[in-house]
Amino acid sequence: MENARVEMMITTIELDASSWKTASDFQSAFKATIGAPEWHGDMAGAFLDSIFGGGMNVLKPPFVIRVVNAAGLAPELKELIHDLSSAMQATRLRRLSRTGEDVAASLEIAN
Repeated sequence: MENARVEMMITTIELDASSWKTASDFQSAFKATIGAPEWHGDMAGAFLDSIFGGGMNVLKPPFVIRVVNAAGLAPELKELIHDLSSAMQATRLRRLSRTGEDVAASLEIAN
């Protein structure tokens, strides 16, 4: 009997940061990208819950969101994005370790 291997299609979305000035600009763009409900919070925990808890966002894992045109962002805004990226990776690994389920969702800063 052959071993079947299931390949998941990973959705990659580029998020253009060229016009962002504030944390709110990023959070609004990120919420729109994941298709978050109108009442979705702006804190990292809210994003982690909705992405890894599932069921509320239009965009479902597996996905990669790549922030592009980030070279001109203020350092504190880059740090905020990096912190959310790190938190997503840590949450993914904790969930995989705890449940055996890999919720493949990540956030990257491309440039």
